[in-house]
Amino acid sequence: MATSIISEKELRIWATDLPALNTLVDGVRWSPEDIEQAIINTVDKFNTIMPPTGMIYTPESFPSRSLLATGVWGWLLKGAAVGEASNNLQYSATGVQINDRDKAQVFMEMGNDFWKEFIESAKELKLSQNISRAYGTIHSEYNWRAY
Repeated sequence: MATSIISEKELRIWATDLPALNTLVDGVRWSPEDIEQAIINTVDKFNTIMPPTGMIYTPESFPSRSLLATGVWGWLLKGAAVGEASNNLQYSATGVQINDRDKAQVFMEMGNDFWKEFIESAKELKLSQNISRAYGTIHSEYNWRAY
């Protein structure tokens, strides 16, 4: 994959998936390959959401960094929920209970919230793109803000 509009490092900072902050995980939770695949799948989902715009985006040409970040973390958290649920085992011995894989519900809720926000924002963006193509755009000085 060529360079995405948002980097793995930026995504990790945004979600605080950093070794120093992951006290219960040895390192980071998601591998670079996991993040790359989530970017690809999020862009693919954006391309298939209605309404169609006549544009096919790639990770390099995606129209919004924040929208991509929201979708990537929704995708990753929902996937992590599946893994947590399928590997959940409660264990108890001599009064001590251990359950280190009980985060499925939390991951699913967060993932669904991010994913819902991604889908709603994607539809709004695509609708705006279609309106601009049909009627043109009205330029504003806000378009020229510095990043």
